[in-house]
Amino acid sequence: MKKINDIFALKALFFIVAFSIGLWTIRIPTIRDQIHTDYLGIGYLMITFAIGSIIAMLSANYVLSKISSKNMLIYISFVNWIVWLPVPFVNNLQTFMFIAFLFGSCFGFFEICINLQATKIETREKKSMMSGFHAFWSLGVLVGAFLTSLFLQWEISILANILIYVIIMLPINIFFCFKLTEDQKTSGEGKKNIFFIWPILMVLLVIISMANILTEGSVDSWGALYMKDFIKVTGFQIGIATISFNIFMFLGRIYSDSFRDKFGVYTLLILSMFISIVSLVTLINFDTILSSILGFALLGLGASSIVPMAYSLSAKMKGVDSGVGITIISIAVYGTFVGTPGIVGLVANSYGINYIFAPILIIFILLLIPIKIFKNEFKL
Repeated sequence: MKKINDIFALKALFFIVAFSIGLWTIRIPTIRDQIHTDYLGIGYLMITFAIGSIIAMLSANYVLSKISSKNMLIYISFVNWIVWLPVPFVNNLQTFMFIAFLFGSCFGFFEICINLQATKIETREKKSMMSGFHAFWSLGVLVGAFLTSLFLQWEISILANILIYVIIMLPINIFFCFKLTEDQKTSGEGKKNIFFIWPILMVLLVIISMANILTEGSVDSWGALYMKDFIKVTGFQIGIATISFNIFMFLGRIYSDSFRDKFGVYTLLILSMFISIVSLVTLINFDTILSSILGFALLGLGASSIVPMAYSLSAKMKGVDSGVGITIISIAVYGTFVGTPGIVGLVANSYGINYIFAPILIIFILLLIPIKIFKNEFKL
């Protein structure tokens, strides 16, 4: 019964943490107007979020040597939901950047702790499970975005929206944290920090993860603005980008573990890259409701398995501590936001918000070259 409980509890935590992302993605236009900023200002918020995440991740291995990942999740869960409370009252970019930094710090610790817990369970069960856990992350973003879109359609204020979510989700979040198992002591083998010469597979996983997270980040941070400013919709339809993206990301993650076990990592990776390329071409060149639904759906499907696969492989890499492997991928994922949000905001301001997907498209096409060259590294 304990084994069932910790698996279910971890899926619930992936869902709950991501639920707040759904709130953020749909309320970005509201927040933009509230703090009187533009695309570039939103980019600055993403940068401060990323800096907070990276600082947390760099310190995570040390912190987790003193505090268990279970206890850390309890503390961070409380802080994360409480930090939402002042959001409706902030009316300038500088103050919101500080709040974004706090959110980033919380999510940095979340990423390490929940993926470390997932790796332990995956190792114990002796089968691929990481994408299945991350499916509940996608489901959380989807449900959070859907409900927040309804609140937006019904013209419910951001203050009421946040209060309802915090009152309901905070106690549920803490409850499931207590259902997790305590960390087991490791043998002491493997690299204990990120500063060493990485195996070629680790390098490839980092590069691919960085490229892939650009798609997720673009939808989470810019999808609502894309729908409002490029597709020209209002109310509930603003949430279509996030909703369609996460429906298909959820479906992709539900089935990708079994696909990976049957056909292998390389085949799954190539298929994911191809689908992502088609979706990006669609989003750049077409401006209808139907094209946006199709484009974001395909993008969600293409992006669904890459980051979970990277977490799983990095945590099991010979000679590397599982926590270090997860930290490397997490820093790569969030570190991507340090250099890109401002650039993305500049691209949106200069050429139009649909063109934020153009650099991502180029990167994906170029990545096919090293993936093909080092094909054998993925035959695990």
